Amino acid sequence: MLHSLRIFSDLVQTQSFTETAHRNYMTQPAVSHHLKMLEQKFGKQLVERGGRRVKLTRAGVLLLEAGRDILGRYEQLERAMQQPASEVAGPFRVGSIYTVGLYELPRYTTAFIKRYPKVDLLLAYLKDVEIYEAVLTDRVEVGIVDYPKPHPQLTITPFKKEQIVLIVPPKHPWSAKKQIRLEQLHGQPFIVAQTEFPIDEILRKTPIRVQVMHAFDNIEITKRAVAVGLGLALVPLITVEDDVQRGKLSALRLAGGPFECPIGILTRKRAEISLPARKFIEILTAADSLHPKRGAAN
Repeated sequence: MLHSLRIFSDLVQTQSFTETAHRNYMTQPAVSHHLKMLEQKFGKQLVERGGRRVKLTRAGVLLLEAGRDILGRYEQLERAMQQPASEVAGPFRVGSIYTVGLYELPRYTTAFIKRYPKVDLLLAYLKDVEIYEAVLTDRVEVGIVDYPKPHPQLTITPFKKEQIVLIVPPKHPWSAKKQIRLEQLHGQPFIVAQTEFPIDEILRKTPIRVQVMHAFDNIEITKRAVAVGLGLALVPLITVEDDVQRGKLSALRLAGGPFECPIGILTRKRAEISLPARKFIEILTAADSLHPKRGAAN
């Protein structure tokens, strides 16, 4: 029963019988068999037939929500049975957006691993929408996203706020400036990210519109595109500090701010948080004492 619930949850998440079969090391007919077993068990049709996507019936929605709770509680039970309640040990999964995971988290994960060497920490780099789904389906216990969005089944714990700066090429006319007014961005060529998109949050309530030249789903490609003069970009300061010091980019503060990107920690509301997860969140939320505060741009 538990195995069938996991397969059903995977099917809804992946929207693919092929991917679900691959993820669970089985054939596509076997996935269909588990779905049929669940429908026979509850006497209800769980998915609508004939469509290209896996569309749930009302009974399917109810089973998905209850199944995720059951699977989450069972995993917690397994963890609790496998280790002493007072020992910080065992597997612990975290999902983070790329920018925070690559530039911000290493200092904290290093401190966490040194303090709790018996924890098997797995850090997955995901898109923000994938992180919400991963936390809700217990694929990760803790998720880290920017501009966290309220969800009835999730608890959001504030982590920190990252300063947003404008980056320009070293030879750009603005490169020697310390800051720039927001209205000066109107009509400027921009490189934007397809996810983790601070420019939307900053310009949404203003009449300022930029000319989007390229969109990249990768902060490193975005920085390189700016460096060679393909456009400007708004990014968290932490992602370009080294590039600014090496003279590859110039970073300007936005006048009238501060303009900041809030970072939030996601956990499931009804789930019992494991001891490693609690200790990890403690390090994140008290981590300002681990490292001195970074300076402002330029």
